[in-house]
Amino acid sequence: TEPSLHETDFLCASGRKMNSFINACALLPFLSNVAFGLSSNAAFGFSDRFKAVCPADSSTIAQFSPSLINGGTGDDEKSTWVAVFRSSNNLPSVIVKDSFMNAMRIATEVQTDGASQSTAIDNSSLKGQIQTSAGITKDKTIGSEDTTGINANIPVALARLSPSLHFDGQWLIESMRCSLKKEDTNEDCDGNSEHAEAISVCIDELILHHLREGRDFDGGIRTKATLVSSKLLDERGFAEVTHLCSDMATHTSNLDSSMIKYAERVVATVSKGPGARDRALQILNYLGKQETNTDKDIDKQDESSADGDNDDIDPWATIKQFI
Repeated sequence: TEPSLHETDFLCASGRKMNSFINACALLPFLSNVAFGLSSNAAFGFSDRFKAVCPADSSTIAQFSPSLINGGTGDDEKSTWVAVFRSSNNLPSVIVKDSFMNAMRIATEVQTDGASQSTAIDNSSLKGQIQTSAGITKDKTIGSEDTTGINANIPVALARLSPSLHFDGQWLIESMRCSLKKEDTNEDCDGNSEHAEAISVCIDELILHHLREGRDFDGGIRTKATLVSSKLLDERGFAEVTHLCSDMATHTSNLDSSMIKYAERVVATVSKGPGARDRALQILNYLGKQETNTDKDIDKQDESSADGDNDDIDPWATIKQFI
């Protein structure tokens, strides 16, 4: 039997409501991004572009640049390196591009050892740096192959935390290097570029290592910043030095401002990836347990004044008034 006019109107109205419900469900992801201030391309990041190894061994640093290991300052045993790698969350095209840029770097930086600088190549400088797509690293010096199948990634950024040679009890962040281009900007990255994000990971990991060792933070870290890293240090509460010293440092750590800045980063890095927010939370936790240099000076003054007051106390004062 054919449906009545009333039943037809009911079915049409139900169909319109169902279509409206489906359209509303389709818009939910977009509306949630707008409500939390996120764009459709910059939704909450569930993965990190980079992963860090701290402390990193010398063989890892040599893969980036052997000159950093050969030209040590003598404090390498006390120094701590951090190496930042591409994570497996990147697109294959990004990995291929990095491999190509690394091949170009090796081709231009390999040292020569013969009479003709254009033809003779020092094979020792290639050791551990040539890697096939199958994860086999070829040792050109002895003509053998490491067939372990381990794909040894080459770091894209690194930095070192070493004892200051000019100030006792203070540490220096130096040798901040990154192979990624500064000009390639990306609003989804922490620092608006992959270069800045990789350097940021290095700075945060070294600060976290410094705090885990139980060292003083307020004025305890000095660093020589560039145009790129100076902005990153300002975002982490580092203060500019008032006058240049023999180590040529431009910034020094400040406890109060760093606590404020890292508290802001806990909120600001929500859409940048879980790694940046997790590091900010850990650093903020350690900073909350520290004291500023001003508080330490006040405590020392209180202790010294308390000791001086005890020396002037007469234990027989209350009895003398009755004698």
